[in-house]
Amino acid sequence: TTSGTIANIEALWVARRLHPEKSVAFSADAHYTHARMCEVLGIATRKVPTEASGRMDVSALKRALRDGNVGTVVATAGTTGQGMVDPIADIAAACQEAGVRLHVDGAYGGFYAILKDSDVLGVETRRNLKAISLADSVVVDPHKHGLQPYGCGAVLFANPAVGKLYKHDSPYTYFTSDKLHLGEISLECSRAGAAAGALWMTLKLLPLTPDG
Repeated sequence: TTSGTIANIEALWVARRLHPEKSVAFSADAHYTHARMCEVLGIATRKVPTEASGRMDVSALKRALRDGNVGTVVATAGTTGQGMVDPIADIAAACQEAGVRLHVDGAYGGFYAILKDSDVLGVETRRNLKAISLADSVVVDPHKHGLQPYGCGAVLFANPAVGKLYKHDSPYTYFTSDKLHLGEISLECSRAGAAAGALWMTLKLLPLTPDG
């Protein structure tokens, strides 16, 4: 995608398609993107209090999930204000128990997951970065800690079947190939490939390795 914000709106759009009548919950310290984009998409929101550390309060989240009105929970891997990683492992367990989707906003700190087996990070942070693998969707933004100076973002879905939600007929655009086109499985449709090419070149020159 062209940015982490657009990547998050993709994930929230899929969340709305899958649970059209339900709200999206995120912490009081989550990026303002989620409240803004939920308003654009017409999704009700529920703000979950944070602990003194600035991480989502899991007990408060569990209380918010009791009435069954939440369809998706957004956990943050690296808050913009304090760089805190939400207790994603515990949030994932709560989501699984309640039968709701989990989206991880790793636009700011998601790239630090490469250090999930390193002593550079604390045990709890490593545990929660590993738990990103339990999410239904995750956003990363190379424009932050991916060393990419251009606008660039990505959203990954655990279940590729969500691609069917984007299905539309546009033969005048995709008639040149029978293969699935990126414009058929994203909201942005056409976009320049320069940022993706620049990211590829950046990572070839400066590979993302645990030792830097």
